[in-house]
Amino acid sequence: MRALRPSAMIGRLRRRGLGWLLAAAVVGAVAALLAIRAASEGPPDRFVVVAAKAIPAGTVLDAQSAAGLLSRAPVPAGLRLRGLVADPAAAHGRRTVAPLASGEPLTLAALGGGPESGPRPLGAGERAVSVPLAAAGVAAATLVPGILVDAVASTGEGSAGRSRVVVEGAEVLAVEDAGLPESGIIAGAVLVRVSTKEALLLTEALNFAREVRLLVRPFAEPVGG
Repeated sequence: MRALRPSAMIGRLRRRGLGWLLAAAVVGAVAALLAIRAASEGPPDRFVVVAAKAIPAGTVLDAQSAAGLLSRAPVPAGLRLRGLVADPAAAHGRRTVAPLASGEPLTLAALGGGPESGPRPLGAGERAVSVPLAAAGVAAATLVPGILVDAVASTGEGSAGRSRVVVEGAEVLAVEDAGLPESGIIAGAVLVRVSTKEALLLTEALNFAREVRLLVRPFAEPVGG
């Protein structure tokens, strides 16, 4: 191999050094552009509440449970999403009516609706029927708009007694909880969405059956299954 003269070696090193300088300049320019872009976008101007872990339907979110179940996630500036809960405190005292996966945003719909949302209006062939809240027994505490219930009517006494499902998968539209008066009987009413035929069967049961019970059913269980 022919040895390079000192002047040629110096020239090659200079060219190599110039190449490194140019590469460093390009990298620096890209980094500067990214920094300028990030600065122009700015930090997130708001947060939304997300599930810190999987939350089953029917979970009560009080101050203690919410601390372990909910967290806050940043939302990019300028992004406007309706129906999301921005402050964990806004969920305190509410009950989830749908399951939430870990990391899923908490919505007003998952809490049974809010000021700007609620049950859809009655459609053709649908009726709203009022059922005494006492029919749910202890489960009355779990009733919120959006929950599904079965109505069971019992007739007869003793060995002649019979129970049958009158309505399956009725949607709770509203709950009027009047508290527990001195009589010890749960006061208030539950408004449920049923079909026209189911409305007649439920009204008949409320008027003539010995007892009518409301049974809370899981969301994942198909009606008629």
